[in-house]
Formats: sequence, C-alpha cells, structure tokens
Amino acid sequence: MADQPMNPDDPRPTYIRIADQLRQDYEPGGQLPSAPKLAEQWGVAKETVRSAIDVLRKEGLVISWQGRGTFYRTQADTVDAATSPTDEAILGHIERIMSRLDEFDDRLAALERSRGSANGA
Repeated sequence: MADQPMNPDDPRPTYIRIADQLRQDYEPGGQLPSAPKLAEQWGVAKETVRSAIDVLRKEGLVISWQGRGTFYRTQADTVDAATSPTDEAILGHIERIMSRLDEFDDRLAALERSRGSANGA
C-alpha cells in the first residue's frame, strides 16, 4: 500500500489523494491498516487519514466496526442500486402501514365502545 510517496505537486487536498490511493489498493473484504499506521506511512496527521476514510465510507466502499477495524466492502456488503427500493416504493409501504394502523385504531375503538356498553356505561 502506498509504496511510493504521494506527488507533492498534486494540488488536491491530501485526504483526497490518500482516498484515491486507498481506492487503488481496493481488495474486497480486505482490512485497511489503522489510521495511525497509515498516517505514519504517509507522514500526515491521523485526522487527514480519517478524512480520507470518511470519503470512502460515504462512497460505500468501506465499513468500520468499533474495535475490529475498517474493511473494504465486498459485493455482498453493497446494495445494488437496481435492487434498492425507490422513494416511491418506500412511500407505498408507509401508506400501507398507516392504513393498517388506521384499521387497528378503528377496531380498538369499536372494542372499547362494546366493552363500555357491556359494562353499562
């Protein structure tokens, strides 16, 4: 990983250049070295490395677990855009759930009324 030093003439922010290097080193399921180790390797602050990893996390390329580390995601970890639900589908599910809740509320109210009349209220 990052055997050659980063190009100092590259005008992009350092964390972006590190993110690019980490993308090149992408190995599905592989574990990234710790932020302190990467910071030492590239001669940058740990926060710079963390910012680079955050870029990859936002892109869905890595996943982190407290105490375990950060890993490149495998194909199985990622959700294919073609199979992920659309906003319209999600709203449809919400509408059906809300409709069922309304039905439940109506049944509950009817049950409470019948219990009240059975008790002479």
